[in-house]
Amino acid sequence: MASWRQIVKQVAYWTVPAGFLNIARTRLHRNSVYLPSLSAEESAILAHNKELRNRHLGERCFILATGPSIKTQDLKALQGETCIAVSNFFVHPDYHLIAPRYHCMAAYHPPITEEGWIAWMKEAAAKTGDSTFFFALSDLKRHQDAGVGAGRSVHYLHCGRSSASRQHGVDLTKPIFGPVSVPVMALQVALYMGFKRIYLLGCDHDWILHMNRSSHFYEEEQHALVRNGYNEWFNFDWETDFAFMAALWRQYKTIRLCAESCSAEIYNATPGGLLDVFPRVRYESLFVGDNPVSSSD
Repeated sequence: MASWRQIVKQVAYWTVPAGFLNIARTRLHRNSVYLPSLSAEESAILAHNKELRNRHLGERCFILATGPSIKTQDLKALQGETCIAVSNFFVHPDYHLIAPRYHCMAAYHPPITEEGWIAWMKEAAAKTGDSTFFFALSDLKRHQDAGVGAGRSVHYLHCGRSSASRQHGVDLTKPIFGPVSVPVMALQVALYMGFKRIYLLGCDHDWILHMNRSSHFYEEEQHALVRNGYNEWFNFDWETDFAFMAALWRQYKTIRLCAESCSAEIYNATPGGLLDVFPRVRYESLFVGDNPVSSSD
């Protein structure tokens, strides 16, 4: 007798269009990093993340992404706040004033060149003060060989198929989502560290409105990868990029459930943009009282 898994596969084969199944398989592999069995060294590195559990229990934090909407906000108000920056945010003119305590970098992936990646990592290390870095475990040897992260606080994350859910929450000593977009990594870090209220900035996620044209708060030449020949639209077509966005929304929705399970709250303080998974708040309202003000008020 066929198992329930076999039945599901058979039903999908006959009812789901082949094109959709191919997209799903492609995106699953493209947006997750599959690691072989962990070595004793790698397991010990993940165990090191236990020291982060509930480090900021009950506090609030801001996740700083790189969408163009950031240019409309005065981030000087974040001085003294606990911030988690992502990706190329370190080129922001107020970075050293804000002094993000943490910085998340997604995993290396082709067609980024090894030379371009290491140039970017070294630039990030030079411009992020004493921020604690979060990297993908799949980049461990790459970084060790290049001396990236030497002499500073670094945590590695097993980015792949996540077991995160309402029941299990987020555990940085185990696999987490291979993030479709880096704020997904930062949100998992924030929940694990126990933040009570988490605010997203610069999460415009509106690339479908300007396909084949990059848009950030900075000029593209300010990104070391771009200067080394990288083009983020290397694999552009409408079908796969809509699937890409759908995968991102699914990750955000799972993270929302994880937040609810531990009584944490995630708000989107990005002006504009398309992200509708989390309630919106006006950034300016976060510094005038104890409660966020809905952007619809």
